[in-house]
Amino acid sequence: MIDTWIVRSKELPLYLELDFDSPDSYPVLEALIPHSYRWEYVNFSLEPDSLAVLARVRARLHSLKRLNLFFGGVTGTVDFCEVAPRLTEIKLAGNYEPAVIKLPWEQLRVCTVDNSGVALYVLQHAKDLQTFHLDMNGGSDFDAPWLPMPRGPHAHHPGLETLIIEGTPDMAFFFSSITLPSLRTLEVSFGDIDSDDDSDEEDAKDRSELVPIISTFLERSSKHLTTLILTNIPFPPNGLIKCLAIVPSLVSLDIQFDQQDVINDKLLHALNVNLPGYILPRLRSLSLRGPGMFSEERLDAVVTSRRDIRPTNDEVALLENLTLECSIPLGQSTRRLPRIHRFVCGGLNITYGAGWSIYNSIQTDRSESDLGERA
Repeated sequence: MIDTWIVRSKELPLYLELDFDSPDSYPVLEALIPHSYRWEYVNFSLEPDSLAVLARVRARLHSLKRLNLFFGGVTGTVDFCEVAPRLTEIKLAGNYEPAVIKLPWEQLRVCTVDNSGVALYVLQHAKDLQTFHLDMNGGSDFDAPWLPMPRGPHAHHPGLETLIIEGTPDMAFFFSSITLPSLRTLEVSFGDIDSDDDSDEEDAKDRSELVPIISTFLERSSKHLTTLILTNIPFPPNGLIKCLAIVPSLVSLDIQFDQQDVINDKLLHALNVNLPGYILPRLRSLSLRGPGMFSEERLDAVVTSRRDIRPTNDEVALLENLTLECSIPLGQSTRRLPRIHRFVCGGLNITYGAGWSIYNSIQTDRSESDLGERA
């Protein structure tokens, strides 16, 4: 079967996925080794026995562009991919020591890893990296994700433009150990927050630690930041506002929280450019997702201030896109659309997402889902 597949593929690039935990993978690899010059995308789950076989493709990976490696108990040097002149994107996962993986670090542009310690190593060695993804959804390497940890060597990366963090990384250790002066896009997602712990005093203390940690990082790295995406970062009340105040360059803000004390009237008050001390003057795109603990009046005031801009306020950008995935109370109104919908005729692009609904205190027989669909 594999021989037929190889013949039919002729000289086309090859996309390979092999799990070497299965003995059936080794005959397949043997058949593919003579065609290693055609390997363009490789996804290997490595085992100790696989390294000796893969050593035969060293310096023959002329077409390799993307490399995904999962390490299952591998010891010793991994160098079959050290010479790959077209390789620009890698993903590393599993149990491994980054120093024993020989890669053409200087030519990498995109990298994904699952460990914050490895992340620092990569940022120190891949100097031309443009996008970095720390994906720890499979499990954290520390039990306390944002408590102070012993500091390692500081990673100053002058060219990285996009940083994506998923899972529950050690925020104090990681954010205090990196400086990214060219950062343009930052995305941080912690998944679901356990609401049962919200009232715990220890949890509240840990949450309070986040503001100075992230604020200090943003002070070093946000000069060019234009896009910020935050999902379920366990900020204390008003903590988000303090961090956003550090990044006046933001053009796009997307926030999603399961907590009910984050997207609130105080946040919208800070976004109102007609009020003293407002934040994010360059904002053109705003997405609010999660429990909407704010009034329709406050939302309307924010949108009005960023659409009907005062002539004297030339530093404020025109809001162009608004996404709402939250519930907004309309008091005793029977309207099915919020007042901000009037700005659609003026060019504002409003998206009512899957979590969107409006409701009023009198006509409670109308389901939120029905109102959301009508909106």
